[in-house]
Amino acid sequence: MSDTTASDDLSAFQLIRSYESFEKYFTDAVRVRAVTYCTSPKVLLELFEEYNVDEMEVVVGEKTDFREEIKSVGVARKLEQFKQEGDLRIFLAPDRDLHSKLYIIEYPDGEATILNGSPNFTETAWSSYYQINLVDEFHTEIGSSRFEEAIDAYHTHLEECDDEPFTDSLTQALDEADPEEDEDDIIERWVAVNDSPDRNETRQVHEEFTEAITDLDPDVDSDVTISEDLAKYEEKTRDELEDAFQSYDAQITGTSIRTPLSEYGQAVNTYYDFPKMVVEEDRVRMLTPEGSHIQLSEPVPSQDVLDEALSNLKAYFQTVENYAKTDDTEAAQAHMFEALLYFFYAPFVNRFARAFGAGEVNGVEKSLPFLYIHGESNAGKGTFIEFAMRLISDNTVTQPIDGDRIGAGLPDAAREPQSSFPVVLDDVERQKFDSLGGLRNYWDEWENNRFPTFVLTSNENKPKDWFMNRAKMVHFKMMFEGTSEARLRAREIIEKENPLFKWFAHRFLATPFDVTDLRDEDSSRDDLLAPVREVFLELFNESAHDVPDYFPRKPAEWEYDIGRDRWLEAYESDYFTLSTQRGRIVASFDETFSSYEIDDTYLRNLPQHIRAKRQRKEIYITSTSEFETWLGVGTEQKAGFLDRVRGLLR
Repeated sequence: MSDTTASDDLSAFQLIRSYESFEKYFTDAVRVRAVTYCTSPKVLLELFEEYNVDEMEVVVGEKTDFREEIKSVGVARKLEQFKQEGDLRIFLAPDRDLHSKLYIIEYPDGEATILNGSPNFTETAWSSYYQINLVDEFHTEIGSSRFEEAIDAYHTHLEECDDEPFTDSLTQALDEADPEEDEDDIIERWVAVNDSPDRNETRQVHEEFTEAITDLDPDVDSDVTISEDLAKYEEKTRDELEDAFQSYDAQITGTSIRTPLSEYGQAVNTYYDFPKMVVEEDRVRMLTPEGSHIQLSEPVPSQDVLDEALSNLKAYFQTVENYAKTDDTEAAQAHMFEALLYFFYAPFVNRFARAFGAGEVNGVEKSLPFLYIHGESNAGKGTFIEFAMRLISDNTVTQPIDGDRIGAGLPDAAREPQSSFPVVLDDVERQKFDSLGGLRNYWDEWENNRFPTFVLTSNENKPKDWFMNRAKMVHFKMMFEGTSEARLRAREIIEKENPLFKWFAHRFLATPFDVTDLRDEDSSRDDLLAPVREVFLELFNESAHDVPDYFPRKPAEWEYDIGRDRWLEAYESDYFTLSTQRGRIVASFDETFSSYEIDDTYLRNLPQHIRAKRQRKEIYITSTSEFETWLGVGTEQKAGFLDRVRGLLR
C-alpha cells in the first residue's frame, strides 16, 4: 500500500443524495479532472461557469456520438470557445466503455478533494427522488502520494481516449469554411445529428405572427386576420398548432393557418398561461386574455392624471403601514417597490438581452436575473403580483401560474410564443426547482427574439443555489392582518384603473440605454434597474407628489439587507468568531448550531457576489474584501458596534 501524507483525510461510503450536494464540491475549485461514464454538456458548462473553474478536463466513458447530447447551437459554441482557450477539454473513448467515476478537484490553497464513486456528470443521475450516489471522499494536498495515485488512475483512462479533444472536428469545419458563411450555420450543420427537423418550428410560427402584428396599424381592430404559410413546416408542428387552437377560430390546413387577431391572443393566453405582449422600438402592444388588441405606451396627458395614478400607487404601499406587522415598515415598503420596479422592467428584458449580448456572451443569465419574492404566508405576495400584473397590462391580466403546475418543459415552452410579458409563478415550493433546470441557460438560444423573464414567489427563504445565482432576491418581511377592512381596501386599490405603465413605457423606450449606465459608482456593482428608477423619479418630479422615503434609489436588497442584519446580530451575540486562514476569512460558529442552521440562516444569506462554502461548523469566505465591505466588520474588530455599522450602511 502506498504511503499518504499526514494531511490525508478519508471519508468512506459517503452518501450524496442530491445534485445540489454534489455541486458543492466544486465551490472555489480552480482545476477539475474527471472520469465519468455519462456526461451532459449542459451540466459541464453550468459547473464550469457557475463556479468559475479555471480549468476542467473530462474523460467521457460512454461510446457514443457526443453531439447527440448537445441541445443547442449556443452550447456547441461555448464548448468550442472554451476548448480553443484551453479551459475546458472533453475526451472521448471511441473503442471501449469506461464505467469508472473519478473526480480530482483542486483548490487554490493547495488542497484537493478526490471522489471515487458512482455519480455521473448528468442531471438524470439525480433526477429520481430515491436515487442515492455513494463515494469514497479523500481530502489531501496537491502533490501528495494519494493525489499522484489519483492522477495516475486518471491518465490510465485518458490513454483510452482520442488524442484530440472533442469539438476538434468543429474547429476544423470553422477553419475551412468560406469566410462569408455565417458561423451559426456551420455550427448548426455540425450538431445536425441532434437537430430534429421540427425543432423550434412552433416558435418560428409565432415569430412570423409577431412580425405580422408589428406591421399592423396600432389602432387596428382585433378582428383583423393574420396568417402564416405552413407548407415549410413539419406535420408535427401543424398538429401542435391544432392542439393550441382547438377551442378557437382558426383555419388550419396542410399549407396555412389563418386566425383573427383576437382568437390568436386568446389561444396564446390559454395554451401558455400568459398573454402575448409585443415590445417594439417605439411602442408596446398586447393581445389581452379576452382577445382585445391594446396599446400600452403613450405620453402623459396631464399632470392631474399623473397625480391620480401616483396616488393610487402610494395608497397601495400605505397598506403596509396600515395593515401589516413588520420590524421595519420602510424596509418592507422598499423591498415591495423594488419588486414593482422589476415588473416595469420585465417587458423590456429583451432590450437588455441585446445589450448584454445574449446568445453570444457567456454568463448572461447572471446579468439578466429572474425575480424571486420570498416571505411567509400572509406577507402579501399574491396580492402584490396581481397588482403588478394589472399595472403592466392595463388591468387585463390578474392571475399568475400556480406553482403546483410547474413542469420540466416550462422554461422552453415560455420561449415559444415570443411574448415579452413576464411568466409569473406563484407559491413555488423548493422541490419544484428541479423542474426549472432549463432556466440555468435560459438565454443561450436568444437570437434577437422576444423571450419573457420569470417572476417567482415562494414561502421558502432561499431557493436552490443555482437559481440564487440567477435571481434578484426580494424579501417581503411582513405579515398582513386578515381583517375584512384590510382585504376590501387592498381590493379597492389594485382593481382601480391606473395607466402609469403606459406613460412609463413611452418614456422608457425614448430613453437611450447603455450597459455602462448600470454601474453603481459607490459599490462598483451593476444596478439592473437603474434606468427604471430614473424614469420613475422623472414621473414623480413632474407630479405634485414628493418621492416617498421608501422609494429605493438603489436596490432595496442592498440598502435594506436582511441577510446582513442576521450576520451582524449573530456577531454581536458572539454566535461566531472571525479569523483569517490561508488568505480566507473563516466564520467559526458555536457548536450549538446545526449544519442546516448555518447553511440556511447564514451561508445562503450572503450576497451573490461573495464566494463562500461551509465545512463542518465553519464558513470559509474567499471574497474577503467584498465580505468586509458588505458586513462592515474586519477580523480584528470586536462586538458592540451593531447600531453604528447599520447606520453607516443605510
